[in-house]
Amino acid sequence: MPNTNSPSEAATNRSIRVFISSTFRDMREEREILVKQIFPQLRKLCEQRGVTWSDVDLRWGITQEQSERGEVLPICLAEIDRCRPYFIGLLGERYGWVPDDIPQELINQGPILNRHFELMSASDPLRSAAVPQ
Repeated sequence: MPNTNSPSEAATNRSIRVFISSTFRDMREEREILVKQIFPQLRKLCEQRGVTWSDVDLRWGITQEQSERGEVLPICLAEIDRCRPYFIGLLGERYGWVPDDIPQELINQGPILNRHFELMSASDPLRSAAVPQ
């Protein structure tokens, strides 16, 4: 299908979305530095080049209701997918949250979760019993 956008329309549609991932408690200061100091500079550079910059930080993006309905992981994975290939992972001393179970339909959506369960099953036979089939 031919591109029907004019060159000026294509230029205005350029954007960068960056997903920020870390545990919330032990990386609070690092996230604040990114949000308050680094990202404004990057946003300005992008704007000078006709690119829209946005960062996705789910500290404020998931409601209590969504959490109670078990929607945290699907929301996170969808946002990560929308931000591809821009992902910043901040690693600290805490392991972070791991869901008790993941619905099979969510696992089937992408190779990352399938691979995770394959590795977990291979390294921990007891855990393999909890892996959805």
